[in-house]
Amino acid sequence: MQCIAGMLCAGLLAAAPLVAPAREPAPHQHGVARLEVAVDGPVLSFFLDCPLDNLLGFEHYPRNESERAAVRALGDRLRAAQTVFATPPAARCAPTSVRLNSPVFESKPPAASAGGHADLEAEFVFHCEAPEHLRSVDVRLFAGFPNMRRIDVQLAARAGQVGTKLDAASETLRW
Repeated sequence: MQCIAGMLCAGLLAAAPLVAPAREPAPHQHGVARLEVAVDGPVLSFFLDCPLDNLLGFEHYPRNESERAAVRALGDRLRAAQTVFATPPAARCAPTSVRLNSPVFESKPPAASAGGHADLEAEFVFHCEAPEHLRSVDVRLFAGFPNMRRIDVQLAARAGQVGTKLDAASETLRW
């Protein structure tokens, strides 16, 4: 399991056998995203794997100014990680890094495409000053992304590991 943002993640590595299966190749399914969440002391990490169609309504390199503007807006929204993943105020969590990986963010179109299907892979890392108050997070990916129907979640935290599903009616992940 790759440590997020190059950090030494002993706790994450210990949990790797329980979290890693979520990163195995899965079918590209529109409307569904995969999210891995790891809580390791004061570090809260997210790995999102999502078809671009869920977020943009298209999966190709932007072809016109309207599509380029949609990609810029997506990047801006995701880089404001605290609005995507809302933690309890008492935990005093702040984002420390965001990494977005997708062909649509490249300066030039990719040479080859994945059969017309493209995903976004994103890593978000937070540092929480009072992690003892961190027992939940609101995943705010449904508002503004009408093509997003479900998020399959794998969570590794001190209390254990759990798999669950989130949707627009239930976007709070609790542990």
